[in-house]
Amino acid sequence: MSLYKVENYLRGSFRDIEGWCIPHLWQTIGGIQKIQEELDVVGPVAEIGVYHGKFLIGLINTKETQKNYAIDVFSMQQFNLDGAGLGNLEKFKSNVAASSCDLNTITIMERDSLSLTTQDLTDIRANTGGFSMFSIDGCHTVQHTISDTKVAMELTASGGIIFVDDYNNINWPGVHEGICKLYLTDNPLFVPLAATCNKLILCHLSFHAQYLDRLKNYLSEEFPNTKIKEAARFGYDAISVIPDMASDDYLHTERT
Repeated sequence: MSLYKVENYLRGSFRDIEGWCIPHLWQTIGGIQKIQEELDVVGPVAEIGVYHGKFLIGLINTKETQKNYAIDVFSMQQFNLDGAGLGNLEKFKSNVAASSCDLNTITIMERDSLSLTTQDLTDIRANTGGFSMFSIDGCHTVQHTISDTKVAMELTASGGIIFVDDYNNINWPGVHEGICKLYLTDNPLFVPLAATCNKLILCHLSFHAQYLDRLKNYLSEEFPNTKIKEAARFGYDAISVIPDMASDDYLHTERT
């Protein structure tokens, strides 16, 4: 595994892109990428709610794949019902260009995520083969959170990972409420794996035990100053990952 490209991004243009994402998140993402390589999980990445691309660009640099998707209302702000970030398509494109990413590897969908049809999902799945990593950071209402999470579960490969942003953010209670309603009224196949840096991380039930064991070992070995606490969520074993924010240790590229 080589993560020099994302390391350069985190220490370079990442800092200049407006958005709400901290580089310590890649302690966990680096571990997930290593596990995906071990499990032969391949595939592009996607995000609903791109804003200016801070997180999506990081995922693209991590995976270095084709057929990535950026889904955002961008100029269609009438669909940004809660005002959770005013995405700008031109700024996104500019940030992609400044961050060692190829815009040609990204399909941009200027859409309200609630308008995605069954045919849209079928077409995306056929084109990509299923995403290896999928980020949810769109409209933060209860309804959007539930819908976007279901879309992510439909489009993510069984060995893939889903990130739900603002799960513990007190300013956006709709995200937490939406996730709670989803798991208390349904039995999704993607279940909680970890929570870190303001994101809830989900993986497929069939891969849950493998991810959990390997991720705990990776974090303990590579980042001894990062706190790991076992904390079950909705009946599934999971971990809380609390990095040392005073450290600038995001990735161990020299070991990969």
